[in-house]
Amino acid sequence: MAEKQQSYLGSLYAMGEGMYNYASSTVSSFMGYEDFTVVDPNADKEKKGDAALDGGVHTEARKATWGTNQFQQYIGMDVTSLLSVPVWIMEPVTILQKASEIMEYTDLLDMADKCDDKFERFAYVTAYLVSPFGCAERAWKPFNPILGETFELEVGDGVRYLAEQVSHHPPVAACHAENAHFTYDLVSAPTTKFLGNSLEVYPYGRTRITLKRAGELYTQVPPNAMVHNIVIGKTWVDAYGKLVVHCPTNGVNCELDFKPCGWFGYGRYEYSGFVTDSDGTKKIKMYGKWNSYVDMVPCGPDGEPVPDVPPRRLWTCTEKPKDDYYSFGKFTHKISSSEGIRTPLPSDSRRRPDRSALYNGETVPAGVEKHRLEEMQRAEKRVRDEKGDAWTPRWFKRVEEPQLYEGDAPLDKVPYWEWNGEYDKQPERPMGKADEIDGKGFCPWQYPEIHSK
Repeated sequence: MAEKQQSYLGSLYAMGEGMYNYASSTVSSFMGYEDFTVVDPNADKEKKGDAALDGGVHTEARKATWGTNQFQQYIGMDVTSLLSVPVWIMEPVTILQKASEIMEYTDLLDMADKCDDKFERFAYVTAYLVSPFGCAERAWKPFNPILGETFELEVGDGVRYLAEQVSHHPPVAACHAENAHFTYDLVSAPTTKFLGNSLEVYPYGRTRITLKRAGELYTQVPPNAMVHNIVIGKTWVDAYGKLVVHCPTNGVNCELDFKPCGWFGYGRYEYSGFVTDSDGTKKIKMYGKWNSYVDMVPCGPDGEPVPDVPPRRLWTCTEKPKDDYYSFGKFTHKISSSEGIRTPLPSDSRRRPDRSALYNGETVPAGVEKHRLEEMQRAEKRVRDEKGDAWTPRWFKRVEEPQLYEGDAPLDKVPYWEWNGEYDKQPERPMGKADEIDGKGFCPWQYPEIHSK
């Protein structure tokens, strides 16, 4: 089974509470369906920051954008990097920033490394891998990174994180984080399938987590994802399928079953499964809702909880805002801001003028800058092709014959990129000023001289 990396959309598949219907002649002409009905699972719930993606504010614009011959030709295709979409369906973070949201709960890995019981260690690592789904309900599209773009972050107990876009076609990002307790490495190469009024996401990639005290390595295969109602109806997301975590060091495994949401919201967000030893004997039961919490309880070989042992909550999602336009939590606002950080690299996502403009509510300038950056990237590729030059990432190196484990994606689908350690040799940079960083000095370019003409 090809390992699938945790998606930046984290999608949801469901039919939910308080349904309402949209019957649309636009969808009929778009897909060739008569009397097509879209059912929204959360229509009567209090609207959060996703009002602009509901059935009202941008419905006509969405029909005009997606319901055209230009987009009909992509039905059934991977549109990960084929389409240039308007900024009004985007959120003011890049995919590199979106991927960094897993760094919000690094205390779970710290606790795992301090834990003496190997099965409890495993449960903490699994809870950590569930935690980024807490912000997966946002259906806005992040900005595609420019080739060579980076994102840096310092969080938690001395955690330093860096992500770099190492390939543009196909889009591949590599990430590395480390502190005294763990190392985290990710190669993310997602693909998609455009289905007309929905988008299926296959989060292919490769994850490595190493706990330093125990010397244990962990890998994962995350569940699939779906974004619903991208043409008409309220856009919503679901995660469904198996999340599989494996420790090749000691043979311990965990398989969590993410339930697809059923009619009237039945089973939405729910998952459950077991931590098992190398022989497959159940040791710990894990369950919860992927958008809010993870619980664990010791169990017998039959999977029944040990009597008189209360469940323990390993992770609780931070409170979600109800009045934020993009449904950003505090952590996402933190990674979108340059306040109180060291001066980032010139290639850092915070410096992107399109992202910065959209964050400040300036939609038209954001669209102009997005188009300008895309044209600059095309100009770079033309020069690179003319000169016969190769693109070489700055902070990661490609490994041709790596150690692969059960569930890993084949190398022809997801190349293996490894942290090269050069970032650690950089001189310490001073604290920066937000007004000198946000949207300013963005330079991921291989040939910066061609852009100054």
